Amino acid sequence: MFATRNSIISHLCWSTKTITTTTLSPLLRSAALLSHHRQFSTAPERRLVRDTAYPFPLYYHLLPPTSTPSSTTISKASYALSFLPTFPHHTHQVVGYISHNNDSEDLQVKPNKFTENDAFNNVLHMVIQQNLADDPMVESVLQQQLEGWTHIADYRNPAPYGRIPLPEDIFGSVQIVDGVIQPESYQRMPTHRIVSSLGLFQLSDHLHERLVHHLKNL
Repeated sequence: MFATRNSIISHLCWSTKTITTTTLSPLLRSAALLSHHRQFSTAPERRLVRDTAYPFPLYYHLLPPTSTPSSTTISKASYALSFLPTFPHHTHQVVGYISHNNDSEDLQVKPNKFTENDAFNNVLHMVIQQNLADDPMVESVLQQQLEGWTHIADYRNPAPYGRIPLPEDIFGSVQIVDGVIQPESYQRMPTHRIVSSLGLFQLSDHLHERLVHHLKNL
């Protein structure tokens, strides 16, 4: 994992021009070992991995090493996870951070390899609150429920019809009054997990589109 979250976040201001081929060559050669679910692409000043197994575009941005490479440092790499293909220029654009052992054959989002970014989490829930009233998936709930509270579910692990999702798969809850969603009533679910054993969270198509739009315009 990472030494400190602050040190990793500070790397977002790092100039990729300072990295030399000699410095990163052990890390870059290891990228060829990634599974067929990952596409490794080369840019002049940075390295990027796209995860094609996720239902929406998802990118791993290689972060600079924290110290001079040695036998103990070149075996691991750190990535910033983002929905944007360009290297994040704002910490709110980073979903979280991935620690990757270069001896591994795959680069995946797993709970024991992932460090959350609270700044992104705040943006995520803000976007949900501001856009859930226009979400067709939420509108379908209104056809069956005119009063009370309803959950905004995580689609990585859909609950069977008529059942409540697991606490780790509920973004939050919102009140319905006379068949109308009350966005100001939205409450985050503290037990929701950005990454669970089933992988990264998944929004509805509409909410994900609004989230990416917001991140692009930061």
